[in-house]
Amino acid sequence: MINIKRKIITYCALLTILVSFPIQAHTFHPTESNTQQETKKFMIKGSTTPQATQENNQTETLQTGKQSLETSYNKIINIPNKSLTDKNDYHLITLNNNLKVLLVSDPQAERFAASLSVNVGNFQDPDNQQGLAHFLEHMLFLGTEKYPEAGNYQSYINTHGGSHNAYTSTDTTNFHFDIKPSAYEGALDRFSQFFTSPLFSESLTQREKNAVDSEYKAKLKDEGRRNNQALKTLLNPEHPYSHFTVGSLETLKNRPNAPLRKQLLKLYKENYFSENMALVMVANLPYNQMATLARQYFSDIPSKTPIPKKHYPTLTIKNKPQLQFVRSLIDNSTLNFYYPIDAQGKNYKTQPTRYLSYILGNENKGSLYASLKSEGLINGISASTSTDYGDNALFSVRIALTDEGLKKVDTVAKRFFATLSTLKSSPINPLYLQEGLKLSQLMFNNQSYVNPQSLARSLSARILKTPTEDILSCYRLESAANKSQVRHLLKQLSQDNLLVQLTSNHEFPESWAKQTPIWKIEPWYQSSYSNNYFSQLFLDIINLSVKSTQVSLPEKNNFIPESLDLINKKDPSPTIIFQKEGFTYWNKSDSSFGKPTAMNFLAIRFADAANTPKHTLLNKLWSRLFNDSISELTYAPYIAGLGYAFYPHANGATLRTSGYSDKQSAYVTWLIDQLFLFRPTPERFKQAKAQLAKDLSNQKSRQAYRNASSALSTLITKNSFTTKQLEGALEKLSLEDLQQYTKRARERFDIVGYSTGNLTKEQAEKLANAIYERFSNRLTPRKPLEIETKNLTSQQNYHYQFESTSDDKVVLYALIDTSAQLTPKAIKEKAYFSILRKLLNSPFYQELRTNQQLGYIVGAQNLSIRNTPILGLLVQSPNTDTLSIIRAIEDFLKEQSKRLPNISEKDFSQAKSALLSELKMAAKNLSDNALNEWHQIAKPDPDFLTREEWINNVEEIQRTDFIAFINRKLQSTDTTKIIIHNKAFPKELTEQQDWKKTSPNSPSL
Repeated sequence: MINIKRKIITYCALLTILVSFPIQAHTFHPTESNTQQETKKFMIKGSTTPQATQENNQTETLQTGKQSLETSYNKIINIPNKSLTDKNDYHLITLNNNLKVLLVSDPQAERFAASLSVNVGNFQDPDNQQGLAHFLEHMLFLGTEKYPEAGNYQSYINTHGGSHNAYTSTDTTNFHFDIKPSAYEGALDRFSQFFTSPLFSESLTQREKNAVDSEYKAKLKDEGRRNNQALKTLLNPEHPYSHFTVGSLETLKNRPNAPLRKQLLKLYKENYFSENMALVMVANLPYNQMATLARQYFSDIPSKTPIPKKHYPTLTIKNKPQLQFVRSLIDNSTLNFYYPIDAQGKNYKTQPTRYLSYILGNENKGSLYASLKSEGLINGISASTSTDYGDNALFSVRIALTDEGLKKVDTVAKRFFATLSTLKSSPINPLYLQEGLKLSQLMFNNQSYVNPQSLARSLSARILKTPTEDILSCYRLESAANKSQVRHLLKQLSQDNLLVQLTSNHEFPESWAKQTPIWKIEPWYQSSYSNNYFSQLFLDIINLSVKSTQVSLPEKNNFIPESLDLINKKDPSPTIIFQKEGFTYWNKSDSSFGKPTAMNFLAIRFADAANTPKHTLLNKLWSRLFNDSISELTYAPYIAGLGYAFYPHANGATLRTSGYSDKQSAYVTWLIDQLFLFRPTPERFKQAKAQLAKDLSNQKSRQAYRNASSALSTLITKNSFTTKQLEGALEKLSLEDLQQYTKRARERFDIVGYSTGNLTKEQAEKLANAIYERFSNRLTPRKPLEIETKNLTSQQNYHYQFESTSDDKVVLYALIDTSAQLTPKAIKEKAYFSILRKLLNSPFYQELRTNQQLGYIVGAQNLSIRNTPILGLLVQSPNTDTLSIIRAIEDFLKEQSKRLPNISEKDFSQAKSALLSELKMAAKNLSDNALNEWHQIAKPDPDFLTREEWINNVEEIQRTDFIAFINRKLQSTDTTKIIIHNKAFPKELTEQQDWKKTSPNSPSL
């Protein structure tokens, strides 16, 4: 089973904490690429005329020296304490309007990026217009004085191979983008206007409320949102964290004597000024050139004296209920313990809460997790600390309960409080503090490359709250926390300071409640909840759970790497280094990324691995049960930066390891031995089967637009099975079935392996030989199966309804090129579809999202599978009916079928160039290379020149070729159309346009 803990715990390595999860994100990009663009030499314009700023042509470089720059800026500071593997240079300047600007010269940047953070968020919402800060974030994208067209910025970014987004959190609003180098200045020009001359037009103000409302409604059945909003009813209602933050038509309506636009302008003027902002620019440019750009485009941001931020009351107040039951919409039970503690932002150098997380979230043998897991009571534990909410933060422990765990929830609670008692009564162990310090600094100094947009986004928010000298070093511990800091935190983990939330769709332990539960409906997400005081029985559970004898504190971690030496080798491509019948092992020694890390892959391929629903499920159960069986033993390596994954697929299963190379080969062979020795027990099989049944049942509650894409893939892919088919087969499975399946899988199989990274060919050969010797008498050659789509009939219209609990209407309108099905790779055909998506994405978003306000989730997707090019047009709407959505999409396609044949050479070339920039992107991390290469190695005929083939095909496409393609595809000459939807299909379309209902059971379409 998936361990929740391992998704959450981090050790402040820059890569792992740069990408945060914002409370609200502005734009929806279902297929937005995170790749970076081709590097081009960028030269700054000397002219500042509108014409000059809008053009993208390269001009002469400004020769601006440090001496002249210092007359234009208050100070230039070289930021110290960067990671040992960080190749960037960091300089902080302050413009004459007091805007802080961090200039990051990234020699590897293939896209250039910028991010501006504003020290304003949900906490600054007026009481009677909650969500206003988030709404303001939306409005800044909808036109400025210089660029009044609402979609100008988005269109410019997308057209030039970039991506953009924004988020609003409790106290920060962040805007960010990346783009190909030649278009960077034009993007900065448009971006900067948000903060100097936004229009806030009355018509768009009233219209954009619908988009915010759609965004809110899209998450009405999201368990995280529902539970969090319910939890807020236990908090101090005077604290802004207790409020609703997204915004809706109800909260964003005009108020008496306070029109919405007036409130927007007020919030903007009060908070959007230079002293309240921080800008980060990341580019492959000298810092003096970026400084010139910063001055040119951001000096006009108004300056004013900051007003001291409002002081917030405590997060909780005495004499309020502390216990909450919440009815879940899915079959999932969680027990959450929350302790309001002192704000921790100021403790970034020592992070004393890590001591608590390390022990309470530990999964080693003897831990709280291991104790409860061995009795089948839990699926996982996580311990974490929230961001600061004024003077407070929340330390939380989340326990995922099994059905048996819910029945015995008293035992789970007793064990938790006993562990906490053990922790409090034991001396503060310096071993844990020193291990945390060592691992934090180790991971920081061996961080992976961070792409420019992620780097800019994280740093701009960090500058607002961090002293200049610590902007980089705040991502790792500077020293171990002292014992008094930890002891102070432990004192705050008291029953007087405790909030408990239990979420489930089963019965609740009413004995924990002082009074008979009274159920209420939370007004924003309509969750059913009951708040109460702790009963004496529950207080006894807390107070009588003395030091535990069943739980021990962690031992020393012996997996921390000892050798960090780098090899001096870079192979051009993978080669076979060991081959016997039924066994092929590849290697690529590569230390070019400057990190002492490696990756190992081992595919175990056997017959009939997933050719039926039954076999698919047995393969899933095998991997789940094995992962579950070694969870305790693999936790210490994981904490020390040595990870693994064992996952099922159509050809069998794959074992993958990653992390520091020092002890990884021994780890691989140990894992293989454990896999082949593993035998599931009846109890574990029963639990895993029950959890898999829950997971399948809960799939319909995922975000509807995600289920739409999955439904399309299942519909058109051979040997793919629906959730209902899997659920039907799961009921009949027995332990004997699994035993027979795994016995057969282990008896006859072949192996394909691959090692890459910081290890020599000799080391890889030694590992390959060790693996081969274990299995030489069981190996038999097998040709791997490839994913194939069904035979698709051109000029046919199909529709398919998928199951979803969402009240929104979802339409995924797919155009499928049937002419390419007999082409082995169909690269050219997929290239045409990729260019088409780039040309359609912005106008589709602008028309159906911004202009027609059909929904918040709108986008064009590249859904191509193997040799089948697929373009998807997606809309998820809370208010518009399915028929209207389909007709809006078809009207859009009709309009584009007229526009695109007349596309200008410039527009075509921009889309083609953007695609080429993505294809020419260089790998920045070991995993970027390794995963792509492994994808080829696992095929029957590996081809490491596929990327070059893509580039050559795209470069050959001319505008006239593309127009001919458009005429064929959009006029349905050799195109199949499939509509995936979650509500009843309109009868009008089946009668008028001959849309045929289809099913995944159909052998062809």
